[in-house]
Amino acid sequence: MPLLVEPAWLEPRLTDPAIRIIDASWYLPAMKRDACAEYATAHLPGAVFFDLSTDLADERAPIRNTIAQPEQLARRFAARGIGTDHHVIVYDHLGGYSAARVWWTLRYAGHGNVSLLDGGFVRWANARRPLTSAAPGHAPASFVAKPRPELVRTKADVARALREGGVEIVDARSSARFRGSGEEHTKHKGHMPGAKSVPYDENLAGDRLKPVAELRAVYERAGVRLDRPIIATCGSGVTAALDAFALALLGHGDVSIYDGSWAEWGDSDDVPVATGDR
Repeated sequence: MPLLVEPAWLEPRLTDPAIRIIDASWYLPAMKRDACAEYATAHLPGAVFFDLSTDLADERAPIRNTIAQPEQLARRFAARGIGTDHHVIVYDHLGGYSAARVWWTLRYAGHGNVSLLDGGFVRWANARRPLTSAAPGHAPASFVAKPRPELVRTKADVARALREGGVEIVDARSSARFRGSGEEHTKHKGHMPGAKSVPYDENLAGDRLKPVAELRAVYERAGVRLDRPIIATCGSGVTAALDAFALALLGHGDVSIYDGSWAEWGDSDDVPVATGDR
């Protein structure tokens, strides 16, 4: 399946029973936007809404947005009419900011037939393509979990990678947070020693993903070795998925996400922290 699909490709397939669409819009509290209310006002026809903090998270985990187990995810997707045989298209209102996390979540649960809508809601709406406020009536489906645990990394995994080398750590937070000068809600500021800074929005040109050649230049300028395994990280594992998606576009087949990200690392006293640009 293509990683990216164009609005012109999707529009004539809106009623295709083999297609399912997810509105994965999600915002930090500081953004002062209500993704659920926006969905209720207007969304792509047939799209179901998933909130990654509630619908797809492990509510018992101490760290926010921690991914649920694959079998639990499978039940939640199936209940909304998303099955093993569907080609799933994911979008959001911010060019992939949170949609990439749901793309990664589906892959973690074993669903490989998933694509992002290039440009998301904004590009679709600006072209005056169909929108609706009606909730879809999909019947429950059959979603068989095929867990891919290699897509998730723990704090111990990252600490081992730092000790042993040979793995690239790519940080999707802002440059200020990476340096240790930005606002954090953890005990420590900065980054993992040796990590490379690729803020998530460096992957975007407006609401769209940059062309592959430009994406490759972004990661090369940041000093990322694309011939090594990569662990993507961010604040709580959300925007790290957009870096992971961009790396997949570059053909990188060994990218995982540190799900605890800085929310866990920055509150730990048993791991190293660096500040500055390196």
